[in-house]
Amino acid sequence: MTLGESPAMVGREAESALVGDLVAGAAGGRGGMLMVLGEAGIGKSLLLAGTAARARAAGMLVLTGRAVQGGGAYRPLAEALIGLLRDEPPDAVAELRPYRAALGRLLPCWAGEGEPPPPLVDPVVVLGEGLARLLSLLNGGRGCLLVLEDLHWADADTLAVLEYLAGAVRELPVLVAGSARDEEHQPCRGGRVLDRPETTAVRLRRLDPAGVVELARRRAGTADLPEPVRRLVLDKSDGLPFLVEELVAGALEGSAPAPVPPTLAGLVDARLAALDPGHRRVVEAAAVVGGEPDPAVLGPVTGLDETTVLAALRAGRPRLLVPAGDALRWRHALTREAVLAAVPPPERSALARRAAAALLDRGAPDDEARAADLLAAGGDRDGAGAIYLRLARRDLARGALRDAHTMLARAGSLSGGPRAAVVVERVRLLTLTGRAGEALETGAAALPAATGDDHARLCLRLADAALALRRWPEAERLLARAGRPADPHALVLAAGAAFGPGDLTRAAALATDAIARARRAGDGEALCRALIALGRCATSHDPPAARATYGHAAQVAAEHGLTPWRIAALTGLAAVEGGAHPALAEARELALEAGLLAEVVACDLLRAKTICTAEGPRAAAPLARRTAGRAARLRLSGARAVAELLVAFAHAADADDEGMDRALTTAADLPDAPIEVAALTPAVSALRRLLDRDLAEADRLLDSGMRRLVGRPQAAPVPLWGLWALLRTVHGSDDARTTLRRSSAVLRGVNQGVLHYADAVAAGRAGRSGRAAELLAMGDLVLAEHPWWRRLCRLLALEAAVADGWGDPVPVLRADLDVFDRAGEPRLARTCRDLLRRAGAPTRRGRGRTPVPAPLRAAGVTSREMDVLELVAAGLTNRQIAERLFLSHRTVDTHVASLLAKTGTTCRNELSARTNAQLT
Repeated sequence: MTLGESPAMVGREAESALVGDLVAGAAGGRGGMLMVLGEAGIGKSLLLAGTAARARAAGMLVLTGRAVQGGGAYRPLAEALIGLLRDEPPDAVAELRPYRAALGRLLPCWAGEGEPPPPLVDPVVVLGEGLARLLSLLNGGRGCLLVLEDLHWADADTLAVLEYLAGAVRELPVLVAGSARDEEHQPCRGGRVLDRPETTAVRLRRLDPAGVVELARRRAGTADLPEPVRRLVLDKSDGLPFLVEELVAGALEGSAPAPVPPTLAGLVDARLAALDPGHRRVVEAAAVVGGEPDPAVLGPVTGLDETTVLAALRAGRPRLLVPAGDALRWRHALTREAVLAAVPPPERSALARRAAAALLDRGAPDDEARAADLLAAGGDRDGAGAIYLRLARRDLARGALRDAHTMLARAGSLSGGPRAAVVVERVRLLTLTGRAGEALETGAAALPAATGDDHARLCLRLADAALALRRWPEAERLLARAGRPADPHALVLAAGAAFGPGDLTRAAALATDAIARARRAGDGEALCRALIALGRCATSHDPPAARATYGHAAQVAAEHGLTPWRIAALTGLAAVEGGAHPALAEARELALEAGLLAEVVACDLLRAKTICTAEGPRAAAPLARRTAGRAARLRLSGARAVAELLVAFAHAADADDEGMDRALTTAADLPDAPIEVAALTPAVSALRRLLDRDLAEADRLLDSGMRRLVGRPQAAPVPLWGLWALLRTVHGSDDARTTLRRSSAVLRGVNQGVLHYADAVAAGRAGRSGRAAELLAMGDLVLAEHPWWRRLCRLLALEAAVADGWGDPVPVLRADLDVFDRAGEPRLARTCRDLLRRAGAPTRRGRGRTPVPAPLRAAGVTSREMDVLELVAAGLTNRQIAERLFLSHRTVDTHVASLLAKTGTTCRNELSARTNAQLT
């Protein structure tokens, strides 16, 4: 065969060209997903080998893995990575830190001690994101090709990761290339890998006669193919490349005394017949066991010693078995299937049962799943069902949720299997994956036939699903039916069922009972959950007690190594403090370390809300946008809705109506948004009107939203409660103040402080000037940790003070004006100036606020011109600058013309470039 005459190229020129483009794109940073499909023997592996050769030539790193029957969760991905990264320290790259725990499912040396519980985020999403980042970082960013063969045997979780990767690697130097049998590619369809628009699917077809002859010629290594061989491959190969190769090899074997059999089955039968009986027995047993032939298993299965087994495997080379590194594998999947078909069914069943016993005795990571499949094939349905159920529970614990679904389906399909126990786990799985309604339907159908402990466990699982759907009475009924009133876990669920509709007294009593029983039972997890439930109840009426309870829960969680519950306790503690508490940073660090990214998002949302009241919505916007993006990637629609709402507040503060509406529409369209999102959507527009001093419309909008939160104890005590009471009071109504006093929201300092302002307005209007001034000072004190919110709300109280003649508003207004000017908040600054003018203390507006750099000062640029120049450099138009600085459009035109003359520039772009250069 001459150079360049690769068998992979015969009849595959178009496919090879497409592969070349994909490799070049990945090497240049434009990744993608390639799926090579076709029937067995069509040449998928040859095309992938050519892909790998192209990638190596382009300087890319090539990783390879293969799916096998019964291989377990993530098997091909783990095989591809384990050899390269076996000893890589987990913290080598900071970017991978949030994904270390998830990647530990593929790389055991990266995992912490024990299996973490399933996170709130789909584990496949976290693993997919982490794997995409890992692959992009390998090889120094020069590109990586991940080759995964035989994906028709891949587990459901692997396929789900590939579906995620298809979209995640688009802008990364990563190409993922997989192969699957076309006639058996439905699992890939189930994982929606092929349905992704980013996936390039290549379906290989059989060769035409010219292609058959050319492939035979190249395999024979001769320019002129003997006519008998030519006739044989044309008549018998039916265009299948693998069969062409096998027929050519058989025809050219010098030791073949008889004519070549015309089919693959005949070829394999002939090769088996050439073995002595003992050797044939080993090879047939290897076909029954499946996977790569394993001498350690084949000895017990056949009853032969290790020497005989190894000799048998050597005898199977090269026409049945071929070397694969330090091991052997089947020459082709079709070869193994042909050998298996040659084993009589009764003997096949007996070998399968013996192989299952050998695998269970050995106990390697994937042995249980293979043993269960063999037991099912060998007729032991009860034994197989028990193993499938055990594997499903293991997969649930390690977050392989799709594999858990597969194992439960297999267990449920076996007659005589543990059906009630299967349904218990299926309900748990459905609840974890956000299908609580389906969980209730599934469990309810099986509940009448469940008995004993299975009945109680099923009721508790169904109660948990009912709580997820906020069906409080249904949860109560299921808990009663469980008949486990002394079980601390049942009591925690009961506390949740009482807390949901607002019966906080009963919820606290149940949580307290659960705490006592968990302590007596020594159940650390139940104790943590009960303490957190009690902390939630105390938050609404007794913040000091809530702080103590959450602190105790965090201590217990740390003692028992319960990281998720420790994070929940610390987050609850920070929420009691309004987010400004060291516990929040600690919770976030723990969540990052454990790879619990839903909790990371929750911490970031709480931090963004804190920044919003301390520094303003514009200051919180960058974190809110990052959190919205992370929540979107993790498919946390509820958290994303909250983040988008915070982004909308920032746009409202910037008078950006288009951006505000866009963010609000995004939030409104997301499923699973908490009630606060719908209630506070009008509040965003209310802030926009408030900053424009349209107080009547701001009051109307805020009132329409906040009334949706009245009587909802499960709703968060958002800061807008206090603003609502203040605006209503400004407009002569006391109803919101009364409602706030009766609500748990008043216990949050940010609301309590603004309520003092509202009381000050009411007192000043009633002629009690001294009391009004005292209440204003009290509000200032309480709101000390929320300076931006204090200045915003205080303007309303100061306006009332100017109008009703109480207190000393002028010094405060002047101080706030200075802050607003320096912070670039012109609308609030304008309100301050208006109020100062009405109070008889007008301010000068012509003097600029921006320091002038020495070179510009030497050119004669004034401070006011510098105000304009900074905004020109930021890309604002003259009209936008006029609105931002409260100047006329003509005045800004004059300033810009003066700046062009003083700086010797001829256009705005040149002026901007020179300014930016001097400012940096």
